[in-house]
Amino acid sequence: MVIVAAYAGYRSLRRAAPPPVPEVLAVRPGSTRVALVIDDLGRSVGDVETLGDLRVPLTYAVLPFEERTSEVVAELRRRGAEILLHLPMQGQDGTNPGSGALTTAMSDEELAAATRAALVAVPGATGVNNHMGSVLSADDRSMRAVLGVVSAQHLFFVDSRTSAQSAIYRLAAALEIPAAERHVFLDDDLRPAAICFQFARLLNLARERGSAVAIGHPHPATLAVLREQIPRARALGYELVPVSHLLHRRSGLSP
Repeated sequence: MVIVAAYAGYRSLRRAAPPPVPEVLAVRPGSTRVALVIDDLGRSVGDVETLGDLRVPLTYAVLPFEERTSEVVAELRRRGAEILLHLPMQGQDGTNPGSGALTTAMSDEELAAATRAALVAVPGATGVNNHMGSVLSADDRSMRAVLGVVSAQHLFFVDSRTSAQSAIYRLAAALEIPAAERHVFLDDDLRPAAICFQFARLLNLARERGSAVAIGHPHPATLAVLREQIPRARALGYELVPVSHLLHRRSGLSP
């Protein structure tokens, strides 16, 4: 069975056409798990309500110092959702990661204090993932300071892998911190056909590996694709789970 996008007439945001959506094969129910992490929350409670309408377990990554952060966190806790602190970190080219961002110019003490302050702003978070961070995530010294707080508070870390040089997953393993890493970005390209391609790629990776993790955002195009494709994925036997179900520890084995 092929997952096919049913969208037409959208405006191309890039010159190259998205590749054809690959075929996705059925799997034995219970054998293949997929986690969807939704980043950049904290600006709208409506995003939570819309995502909840998908009626599957999602993991919600909340920015710590947005205008509606406290309201978004309160609504997620009311729903019993899995919450991550979406921790702003220094990226490339001077792009601003937002309030409370961690940078390599900070001392270990400053990095630890900023991480703790961000966690206070997102009460109920059981894990952390990085917002941007292509520079900071590749710096061992900085990430050891951040992960020290994560370890002390008995949390897990999801490496967003905004850089191929990210040290997060490796250091988390060395420090025996439960961790996962992103395999697919769903919506770097917001054309629905491109998002459909990435979703199908996610399922194929999960079928090969047994599980896979994707990161997306509460964009209207992303939500429209998920509304269409999640029921099809479930009908093919894929199980949607919170990312905490896919954590790896030093042994390399999932719980």
